[in-house]
Amino acid sequence: MAVAYSFRGVAYAEKGQYDRGIADCNKAIEINREFAPHYYFRGVSYAKKGEYDRAISDFDKAIEINPELSQAYHQRGLVYRKKGQYERATADLIKALAILRETKD
Repeated sequence: MAVAYSFRGVAYAEKGQYDRGIADCNKAIEINREFAPHYYFRGVSYAKKGEYDRAISDFDKAIEINPELSQAYHQRGLVYRKKGQYERATADLIKALAILRETKD
């Protein structure tokens, strides 16, 4: 059930309805707090809204739960870039690439 809310949240975000997407991700998190993609998807919506600190917080939580979630590092790196924090952005983007390379081997 939680995954359904999360995926519907993604669909809302794709349509530009970020608040609805965030609300669905919040519901998914209420149901299952230990599933990293819920935080990742909500973070993407916050990033698209320009709420960068909230997005980073969600990407941090997703990474805490699943340190191999390359997408979370990638998106967090993009947000750091938007905030002008280029060293952090570079570190996250390098980490995302490293994870992807590890999974291909």
